[in-house]
Amino acid sequence: MDLQKLIGYDRHMVEWTNQHRIKSLDIYFIAITDTAYVTAILITVAVWCVALYRTKRTLKIKAGQMSMALISNTIVVTLLKYLINRQRPFVNDPHIIKLTSGGSPSFPSGHTADAFVIAMSFSYLFHEKIGLNILIWLWVFTVAYSRVVLGVHYVSDVFASAIIGSIVAIIVNIFFRNKYHNNMDAL
Repeated sequence: MDLQKLIGYDRHMVEWTNQHRIKSLDIYFIAITDTAYVTAILITVAVWCVALYRTKRTLKIKAGQMSMALISNTIVVTLLKYLINRQRPFVNDPHIIKLTSGGSPSFPSGHTADAFVIAMSFSYLFHEKIGLNILIWLWVFTVAYSRVVLGVHYVSDVFASAIIGSIVAIIVNIFFRNKYHNNMDAL
């Protein structure tokens, strides 16, 4: 399959998803998409608050790991956005209705990458918190879907962002495990 066919499928998927959405859920998906950055930061801040309250070194290390993952992810996504400079779907296709903000280049999706990096980091660090992990992952997949249904990202933007956020979380996790090898069980 050639690249032009893949690009065509990608464009068709976002157009179809956007045009066949349940319009009464627009406000819900707009609210969810607007939570991406704030929630990623709030989860990290919540871990910091618990760490400072309990004064546990291991929790501070975990909070530091989540902060480093989020910051690293932001740098990687921002660099890729402006290096690749892909136009948003609503710019390329007049049938796609833009229902939320999206002004910087399309690839990759910062909202999706932030959600994935935080969810992956949280899952690594707090795998025993099953209920919280389930809630976070439901939020993550809803954020990812919202970016497509609201017409501001291609499916490939979202898919690549999931991979980018996950890889950043894995690399930061490996770095912290190597740096704090004496506290491996705590991480």
